[in-house]
Amino acid sequence: MSTMNSGQSVDEIEATALGQIGRNWWVLLFLGIISLGVGVIALVWPGASIVVVAILLAIWLLISGIFQVVRAFAHGLSGGMRTLLIITGIISIILGLFMFRGAFQAVEILAIFIGIAFLFRGFGALFLGAEEKEGRGWNIFGGIVMLIGGVVILVWPGISLVTLAWIVGIWLIIIGIFEIISSFSLKSAAKRAMK
Repeated sequence: MSTMNSGQSVDEIEATALGQIGRNWWVLLFLGIISLGVGVIALVWPGASIVVVAILLAIWLLISGIFQVVRAFAHGLSGGMRTLLIITGIISIILGLFMFRGAFQAVEILAIFIGIAFLFRGFGALFLGAEEKEGRGWNIFGGIVMLIGGVVILVWPGISLVTLAWIVGIWLIIIGIFEIISSFSLKSAAKRAMK
């Protein structure tokens, strides 16, 4: 059994650390309950969940847009970079304000963002598959799936977002259950380590 400079063995140090972590097992339990609750809400009220996410996106667009415009006036930026920051900042602010006009506009813009993100990821995966030999098939397959997903979301945004809310809800429920079980396992392990 190896010992540390302080005179404690590695096993004693591990037991002490586990005991200290185990005292906060309730934090993991709390996170699990929150995850489970949010997952159930997303499944029961997917439309409301989508609106909340859209509002959060609107807030993010406003804040990030303001920061981009402010950052454009920082020292040491090239003219092109300054212009790009101002343009993208103003567009972000306008989109954020537009999303606050109503829930329908907010959800539409959220769908457009998700659809475009899927398209970019799909093209990126296809280009990666074309350039690299390792994992080429999976990259091309994944790229095609993401491209199809992006097109579906852009063509049928309402149905796609409800489906997305259900998937996120199921995922959060699974994560919440796992966190709750893990919190009690951590509590038990900490009790055993402290004996």
